Amino acid sequence: MGERLASLANRQELFARRQYEPVIARDALANATATWFGVGVATDTASCGLPIDVLVLVFAQEMVRRELGHAKSTILIADSNACDAGVPRLDVHRAASLAQAPLEVLIERFGFPVEVRRASALAPASEVERKQSALEIENGYVAQQLVQTEIMRERGAGVKVGWALSACTYDETYFDRLYTSRFGRQVTFAYTIGGRTLNPHRPRACPNLCREPRERLLLGARENAVRKLYNDTSVTAAKGYRRLLGKLARAYRHLTGEDPGTPESFLQFVVDVSAASTTGGTRRARESRAGLPSTLSP
Repeated sequence: MGERLASLANRQELFARRQYEPVIARDALANATATWFGVGVATDTASCGLPIDVLVLVFAQEMVRRELGHAKSTILIADSNACDAGVPRLDVHRAASLAQAPLEVLIERFGFPVEVRRASALAPASEVERKQSALEIENGYVAQQLVQTEIMRERGAGVKVGWALSACTYDETYFDRLYTSRFGRQVTFAYTIGGRTLNPHRPRACPNLCREPRERLLLGARENAVRKLYNDTSVTAAKGYRRLLGKLARAYRHLTGEDPGTPESFLQFVVDVSAASTTGGTRRARESRAGLPSTLSP
């Protein structure tokens, strides 16, 4: 299975090919029954929305799940991590809701067997505190991340999908190396590309956190995403984001068999479907299962 995962990561463009090879724990991989990835909701402040870039992780995880024959996947909303970092709980709750609601609607629309849950409900607080204490790591956010990875492994989710960005000190590779140094090679890690922004001075970023809404294309927001992509945006930044959207559209076609049209059509489609999380919820997502709307092209 290790060879199959390495081959997948090498041929699929959503993975960080030739930069970050999968870290394969062969013995543990044979016992894994599920894949997972985490969605951060804060750094020093709470995220103000979920970028469409998170679909890099959603689609890559589904590719890994199918390649390895796992029955299910999990997305973990890292609310408890943010609370341990000192971010106000009300801000964390709002950011977690902004991430969870559109993800659940989109996943139902895509038909992927994924459970979206919050880290705060992953395990009893006493168990988490005991594991954190044993690590003797002062940084609560880091300790939470490592403990969650171990709990997920204990529950069969021994394959973790993360994002990697060479310009970022604290991408997923940082936490995964810490986990391996503390727990050994017990989890397999696969890495995707990072996200994009509309800021030409900072074009690359974490795919699931947003500090400035004007610089990201957001899920769950009722807006003309295509206009946002091209209006008042530098040509270079727009082209970079459009390349990412093209990769997402091709992955969507590969996984669902549906033709998403142009990158711009796909963008507006997923933004519109995800906005159902705020008005009509899963009912509207379910109604859209019949196929992509005929009015996709901008």
